[in-house]
Amino acid sequence: HAVVAEIGNYRVPDSRDDTPEWLLGDINWRGTTIPVVSLESLCGESAPANLVYSRLLIINSVRPGSSVPFYAIVTAGLPRPLPFDNELMSGAEPCTHEALQCRLAIDGEIAVIPDLDYLQAQLEQQVADAA
Repeated sequence: HAVVAEIGNYRVPDSRDDTPEWLLGDINWRGTTIPVVSLESLCGESAPANLVYSRLLIINSVRPGSSVPFYAIVTAGLPRPLPFDNELMSGAEPCTHEALQCRLAIDGEIAVIPDLDYLQAQLEQQVADAA
């Protein structure tokens, strides 16, 4: 709960010049311009074609003093909090991409757990490169 600031409806981000495909652009959130990320694109997969049912998961920085205090991750469907315990983790499968911690089967659906520190580092590098 401490990492998720808000879950909002998807809206098309304003594009940025000279950024990787996974950085979709920026949105205005509560008077602040924040970047929007596609985890699928970052992992070399295709982003969902139909974003009508997607949401934006607004994330608080996991790094104090970061140049990127907030960012949004595009989610397929409506994310929801789940109790996370050792039983749930027993079914975790490791991921091959460093942007993901693991994959889990939850109620018949596959969920991915992103590596927020890695993601934060990638966004901070984009900010530094743009400066």
